[in-house]
Amino acid sequence: MLGKLARWLRILGYDTAYERAIADEELIRRVLREDRWLLTRDRYLAQRRVLRGRLTLLQSDDVRGQLGELASDQDVDLVLGPGTACRCADCNALLTPMPKEEVLDNIPPFVATEQDEFRRCPACARLFWPGSHWTRLTRELERVRRSAGRGDR
Repeated sequence: MLGKLARWLRILGYDTAYERAIADEELIRRVLREDRWLLTRDRYLAQRRVLRGRLTLLQSDDVRGQLGELASDQDVDLVLGPGTACRCADCNALLTPMPKEEVLDNIPPFVATEQDEFRRCPACARLFWPGSHWTRLTRELERVRRSAGRGDR
C-alpha cells in the first residue's frame, strides 16, 4: 500500500519497515514488538484500539501528498543530505561508507570521474552515490516542503 513512501523515507534516513503482504494481526504484533510507528491508509486498521497513539492514517493516495502530510502532521524532515542518506532504499539496512578504490570495478567509468563518496548496503550489496538523481530528489522534496508549508526546512 505504501511501498513508494517507504522508499522515500529510507532515502531520507528513516528506519522504515515495509512488507508487501502482511496480515493485519502480524503487522500489529510487529508494530508492538519493534516499538514502531505505523503509517497506513487502511481506515479499518487505524480503528484498532491496540494501535492508538502508534499510527498515522494518511489521507493522500499520492506519495508526494503522503510526504507532505508527514512533514505537516508528524514533523518529518524532508531534507536530503549527506547525513540522511544512510539507509538502503530497497532493504532498509544501514549503508557502509566505501573507499572509491574498492568500488571502481562496480561503477561506470563516468561515475568514477565524477564521484568520490560511495556507500554499500551490507545486506543486498547495492552501491549508492550522490549522482544526478540526488539533484532531482532534492528538487522534488523542496516542492513537497513548499506545498506542505515547510519550505524553510
